[in-house]
Amino acid sequence: MTIAKIITAICSFMFFMIGVDKFLGFLEPPCSLENYINPVIWKTLGVAQVAAGFLIWMPQCKKYIVGFFAVFMFIFTFIHITQGTYDLGGSAFMGILLAVLGWNPSFINGKKN
Repeated sequence: MTIAKIITAICSFMFFMIGVDKFLGFLEPPCSLENYINPVIWKTLGVAQVAAGFLIWMPQCKKYIVGFFAVFMFIFTFIHITQGTYDLGGSAFMGILLAVLGWNPSFINGKKN
């Protein structure tokens, strides 16, 4: 298994977990920005994240999912910083993983052909 597949699997799992949490609220502590975001937008983000968990495995969709959500996660990391909240680790970690997938340095694809 290449490092790219491992990173994709981690991102896919995180997309599912974070997306489903928007409906079930099982992650503790809950996102500190939840009360500031319109509930319709919050649920739409959840649907988009769950869909991204599936679509990130499709080669024709992967670069779009990675590009969009890398920027999205960095923006939310910045919002967390500007709001003085404490729970920015998930968005920062996922933003970095997605940026590595988007950048796609040779080491993440395994052996050279």
